[in-house]
Amino acid sequence: MRLRIVIIMCLCSLLPLSAQEGLHVTKVFEGKVAKIASETIQTGETLRKYGLTKLRTWKTTVPESVRVKIETLVNQDYEERDRKEEEVDREVRDGHIYYSIFRLGTRRTELSVGGDTSFRVWRQYLCYQCKTNPEQRSLYDITLVFLEGENLTLDKLKKNFKRK
Repeated sequence: MRLRIVIIMCLCSLLPLSAQEGLHVTKVFEGKVAKIASETIQTGETLRKYGLTKLRTWKTTVPESVRVKIETLVNQDYEERDRKEEEVDREVRDGHIYYSIFRLGTRRTELSVGGDTSFRVWRQYLCYQCKTNPEQRSLYDITLVFLEGENLTLDKLKKNFKRK
């Protein structure tokens, strides 16, 4: 019985990691582009009050050359996003992304119980922010966040997570 619980816990811990599968920014989340200064991966009850099922946050401080690499990957995912329902909040300053929030896509599951069919819809978003480091102006503080939630919208995200 304990072995089953351990196996289930291990499998559940891999879920948030697979959420970024197929994205260009996966390299960033994996630490292949820059050293991770801080990372948070959450699933479960704590996120439900925000309408989320998955949250992965990645933060670091990098020089200009790494900032450009990360911004390029974010732009690639932006260009390949789900455009069926345009949901984007984006600001570009001096030719570079200051912040960007956009919907990546949708995951749908069909549930049939007693002849009745219902659908659950999970929407995925990517959030990116890049600020000049206040202590060392030649460096940039970058935050990258992957979010997934049932029936999540850009308006709900803005309401729950106000930009500073």
